Amino acid sequence: MTAPTSLTFERVTRMYGSRVGLLDVTVHLEPGLVGLLGPNGAGKTTFLHVAAGLLLPRSGQVAWGTGVQRHDVRLANRIAFVSDGDQLPRRDTAAQFCTALLRCAGLGAHAAEARARATLDRLGLATMADAPLGTLSRGQRQRVKLAQAFALPADLILLDEPLNGLDPVWRLEVAALMHEAVQGGACVVLSSHILEEVEAVASWLVLLFRGRLVACGTQHEIQDLLRNRATALRIRSSRARSIARELLDRAPVTHLRIDGPELVVHADDTASLYRALPAAVVAADAAVESVTTDGDDLVSLFLALQKEVR
Repeated sequence: MTAPTSLTFERVTRMYGSRVGLLDVTVHLEPGLVGLLGPNGAGKTTFLHVAAGLLLPRSGQVAWGTGVQRHDVRLANRIAFVSDGDQLPRRDTAAQFCTALLRCAGLGAHAAEARARATLDRLGLATMADAPLGTLSRGQRQRVKLAQAFALPADLILLDEPLNGLDPVWRLEVAALMHEAVQGGACVVLSSHILEEVEAVASWLVLLFRGRLVACGTQHEIQDLLRNRATALRIRSSRARSIARELLDRAPVTHLRIDGPELVVHADDTASLYRALPAAVVAADAAVESVTTDGDDLVSLFLALQKEVR
């Protein structure tokens, strides 16, 4: 079987009665660290459940790697999944839980236990490995869930809000584990409703809203979208008024405000505004201290894209 190092959704729809989980989603994910973004209810968990083979789409196709379909019984051994819920067996110990899942994936008894304990140790749980899961804190149980995922030699690692309940130290360690898995050729999909959290680690972004795919691409491609959607250009200069006069003659300015040394310019066509700025500055014989934009961050982009699919 070809290892499922890629994931493809082709016009996937998943419904819950009359409620939309996913609607006509088409996306192809290659090995790398993918950020799955969206507010609560956007369809992130449904996306991950379908990707893990836990839910069937009402329509559309899902493929894992080249020619790998859900009915292949070996597929589950190549996918690691961390759910957002906390349904761990309270009487089992952390080592028992992780070892059992590795045994299900085909590892021998000794190798499974050794791998489980090594990953628990990596996540600071060596002294709690033999404690019942019901006695651990929420953050410790979250690390156990992550340990079982990263202990599995998986090609596709699906993480639903994996950083919830973790303090900054363990967030950094989990980020390191994700990057190590990617370096090993895995596709790691990280779900979150906190855009800045994912932006810091992911190289590819997938944005969902109300079950629809509203944008996807590399960080660079998303940044291009951001530049095109920036709502305002802020220019600081001692000759702000002179720059303003020159811009009015050169760009499709819709609104302009001068506040001391700061000029704030709005335009429907921000690309034309960017192109006109250098010539306007030269014509005004001005020295510019800084140029910044409003609305050129992922939060602003996501809010704008949401409006387009309402």
